[in-house]
Amino acid sequence: MIDKVAGILLNPKFVNFANNTKYTVSTESIFKATGRPAAIMLDNHVDKDTRKYAATKEGLYQALCLGIYLTMIPFVFQKYGFKLAQKILKGDSSLPAFKNAAEYLNYAKLAKMDIKDRKGHKLLAKISDTLKSSPEENLTLKEHLLSDKKPPEFPTAKGAIELSNLVGTVIGLAWIASELSNYILHPIMRGLGFEKPKNISEN
Repeated sequence: MIDKVAGILLNPKFVNFANNTKYTVSTESIFKATGRPAAIMLDNHVDKDTRKYAATKEGLYQALCLGIYLTMIPFVFQKYGFKLAQKILKGDSSLPAFKNAAEYLNYAKLAKMDIKDRKGHKLLAKISDTLKSSPEENLTLKEHLLSDKKPPEFPTAKGAIELSNLVGTVIGLAWIASELSNYILHPIMRGLGFEKPKNISEN
C-alpha cells in the first residue's frame, strides 16, 4: 500500500501538478466550493435556514475566488511578473528572451515530452524560430527541442512564473476577493431570497 502511495506521489505528472501554483490553488478552491458548503449542511447543531444561507454564501465566495484567480493570475500577475523578471535578468542565459510567459510555458511543455512526441507537435509553431538562450549559442531553442533528448528547461523562468502566481494569489484572494465580496455577494444573496441571519459573520 505504501509503495502504491509513494508511486503516485513520485509520479512526474503528480510532481508537476503539485509544483504548479495555478493548478493547486484552483483545485483547492474547487474543493472549498463544494466541501465547505457540504460540511455546513451536515452540521445538525445549526437550524436548516441558517445552514442553507451559510452554505450558499460560502459556495458563492469560493466561486468568486476561483474566478478572480483564473482571470487575474494569467492575464495580469503572470504576464507582467514574467516581463519584470526578464527586465531584471536581461541578457542572462538563465532566462532567454521569450516573447511572453505563454511562449515559455509552451516551450516548457514541449521540453518535458519525449523527443519523438515533440516533432510535428502543434506547440512548435508557437516557439520563435530565432530564439536562443544567448547570442553565443549555436542552436535555437526550437532546434534544441528537435534534437536534444533533454532540452534546457530554464528553472529561473519557471520560478519567475511561480513567484508571480504566488504574489497574485496573496493579493487576489486575501485582498481583492474579500473587498469584492462585500459588493457582489450580498446582492446575489438577496436576489436568491436569503435574509442574512444575525449570527452569521460578514466573512
